[in-house]
Amino acid sequence: MAETILRSGDWSGSLVAKSGIRFFVRPVEPGDVTALAEFYRRLSLEDLRYRFLTAVREVGEARLIEMTAVDHDRTENFLAFWGEADMLVGSAMLVADEARERAEVAIAIRSDVKRRGIGARLLMHVADYAEARRIRILESISSADNWALIELERRLGFTCRPLADDASLVHLQRRLR
Repeated sequence: MAETILRSGDWSGSLVAKSGIRFFVRPVEPGDVTALAEFYRRLSLEDLRYRFLTAVREVGEARLIEMTAVDHDRTENFLAFWGEADMLVGSAMLVADEARERAEVAIAIRSDVKRRGIGARLLMHVADYAEARRIRILESISSADNWALIELERRLGFTCRPLADDASLVHLQRRLR
């Protein structure tokens, strides 16, 4: 069951994955740079490529600062923490267009905790947030060989089609309202 216990207003709270794992999600804060850097250091090279759609060995400080200094209006980055040590295990960044009609999501789950339902539940949380913000279409661009993400998003109601100008990528889209 996908239980949610949220604090009022900021979309922080406890989420439960289908596997029963309970984790805490909250919007990113500027002070999360170090935790986010450690999170990306723990991703496999393949998972880094899936997240950034290019070969990346490490995420630089400038990019980490951009990912933590969001406006919480058009851009949000939800972080997922798990366990007694509050280990950062997931990040789901959402960026809306100016009209707030469409938003793109990019999600990454720490490589050593994948396949436990955290990514699915975090993506559902982002979709709920986007819908509450009256965003009409949620979309993502994925590597065409990222079968796990493509299948997850299909199960959550996304449609998938090849990207017209790049056969190595696919465009996933879900109408929210």
